[in-house]
Amino acid sequence: MNQRPFTLQNGPYMLRGVHHYPKVPRAPYIISAHGMLSTKDSPKYMALCQNLTKKGFGFVRFDFTGCGESEGTFADSTLTRRSSDLTYVIDWVLSLSTCNGLIGLFGSSLGGTVALIGCTLRDIQAVVLVATPVLPAVHPPAELQEIQTRFPGFLDDFKANLRNLPFERIHHVFIIHGDQDTVVSPKNALLIYEKVSTPKEIWMVNGADHQFLDETLRRSMLEMTVRWFDRFLSPQR
Repeated sequence: MNQRPFTLQNGPYMLRGVHHYPKVPRAPYIISAHGMLSTKDSPKYMALCQNLTKKGFGFVRFDFTGCGESEGTFADSTLTRRSSDLTYVIDWVLSLSTCNGLIGLFGSSLGGTVALIGCTLRDIQAVVLVATPVLPAVHPPAELQEIQTRFPGFLDDFKANLRNLPFERIHHVFIIHGDQDTVVSPKNALLIYEKVSTPKEIWMVNGADHQFLDETLRRSMLEMTVRWFDRFLSPQR
């Protein structure tokens, strides 16, 4: 796989990521947005990258501020900061000579929320959202409760970003959510589907949890993701 690490200075923080080059001179790119406590090196993003680059896409994965190899602390890694990171990376990808100007976003968990915001700030041609929260958790799991206790501004920032989000600007959306997700309620997927514009599809995955730990279900989720991007952004078009 033809790849190269990159660094970008977004304000006071250095972002680190990996650029996976497409097989053709100019191609559409997919940018992944990882979850709250995840990183760019999650097996999910690595598998998705392999599947998409085989199809001819370029692929970029990076760590948000305060996560993985990027600078900053978790206290800096609010939804506002992560949204700034994503738009900065989008603009960088659009400047690449190997990008044909078409961008897709893949966001998982809080990364999906960041991707939603990114779709309202930049021209995004297709987006896939997996287990994406847009509502504060009614019964948050222990790790989220700890974050809310240690970083009370994190939840306030989350609510502020979603309060007036223009969902109608978001289109070409594929929403994937496990019906056994106890971290992010499936109600979030239904609300997103109701609010975003067409074309849109929703897939409630029977038996899937928040992380898609079942290998068969995860494989199906990744396959359906690739199909969505190939449908609207195919490098062969």
